[in-house]
Amino acid sequence: MPIYVLFAKAELEGVSKFWVPEDTDWIFDVKHGSSDEARAGVRVDPDEESEVPNTKNTTAHFMLKWEGEKQFSYLKVLKPGGEGWPKNLTLTEVTPDEKEVPIFACECRGLEPVTWHPLGPYKAESSSGTVYDEVGFKEDEDWCEYDEKADESMTVGKTIKHEFRLHKDKK
Repeated sequence: MPIYVLFAKAELEGVSKFWVPEDTDWIFDVKHGSSDEARAGVRVDPDEESEVPNTKNTTAHFMLKWEGEKQFSYLKVLKPGGEGWPKNLTLTEVTPDEKEVPIFACECRGLEPVTWHPLGPYKAESSSGTVYDEVGFKEDEDWCEYDEKADESMTVGKTIKHEFRLHKDKK
């Protein structure tokens, strides 16, 4: 089953690392695996899993039935070290000096994730080590805060460069 990995890079100022907690909902645009049909703004809750109809012991965090299809298409969030996790994949935090890094992985059948809509809440750590738990972009603005320990402003840019890549296991 295809595994898609979300790679991301954010503009960070005064932030040593930025990451998505395991229990944060993801919002994606997805497209049909073999056509241009798409759904925008799909919410995926990594804590809510349902059994995929007409399968044996297959569960998913999001599913839909495309028009004209007999089977459900679905997306299953993969958790590091859990079932289906690729041995050669490590998720990481986004840092100021990194290029795009892997922050999310999922298995998909019949659909492909194409766009991530970052809203939050996410987490950020300042250069002084203070962790901020409510990093988000709800007003479609950059997240800004002031770190008193380091006496500097902090910013996470709302436009996060990202790309889904098909993961290939190294054997």
